[in-house]
Parts: sequence; structure tokens; C-alpha cells
Amino acid sequence: MATPIKESSTNWPAATAAAEQQRLDRVLQQLPAVRQSEAQKELKRDDLVKPLQQVNEVMNNYGIHFEMSDDHGKIVIKVVNQESGELIRQIPSEEVLRIAAHLHEVSGLLVREQA
Repeated sequence: MATPIKESSTNWPAATAAAEQQRLDRVLQQLPAVRQSEAQKELKRDDLVKPLQQVNEVMNNYGIHFEMSDDHGKIVIKVVNQESGELIRQIPSEEVLRIAAHLHEVSGLLVREQA
């Protein structure tokens, strides 16, 4: 008579999620804290260079890299897979940049019509 094979751990997804959360918590603890007054002021490109380098040092072991560019006259942060070069996330997203550009165009039309 054969005995069915049982999975050694039925909580494997939960255990994996807990391990990932712990890993994320460790990474976040290593990042520099932002003071409230600093969070409210408008950041310039030079203000972001050093913190971005610190984030890249911490995240180097995780296979991702943060890049900064000036797309459409706005500071854009891109999260990139180091091995493949694949764009993981962009902040702000392309959609938000397109909406902002469109709103800028529309506001220009409104100002011209009122003048």
C-alpha cells in the first residue's frame, strides 16, 4: 500500500512572504531617514545625487539599480534590473508625465483665450 506524499510545509508561501518582508525591513532600515521639513521642499537634481548613490550601494546586492534623468524637464527616477537592463519602475510614470504635459498645454490655451 502506497502512502501519499505530503508537502513538508503547507505554509511555504506565507513563510516566503515573511522572509521577503524581513528582507525589505532590513533594507529600509539602512536607508537614510528624511526629515519632515526636507520632504516638503521641492528637490533639485543635486539634492538627489548623494541619496541615490546611497540607495544604490544598499540595493547593489539585490540586483537593481536606481537611475536619475531629466525627462520632459522633470526629474525622473528609474528602477532598473542590473543584469538585463529592464526597466522595472519609473517614478513618475510615463502616463503621469504625458498627463502633466497635456495639462500644461491645456493651461496655455486657457491663458491665451482669456488674454
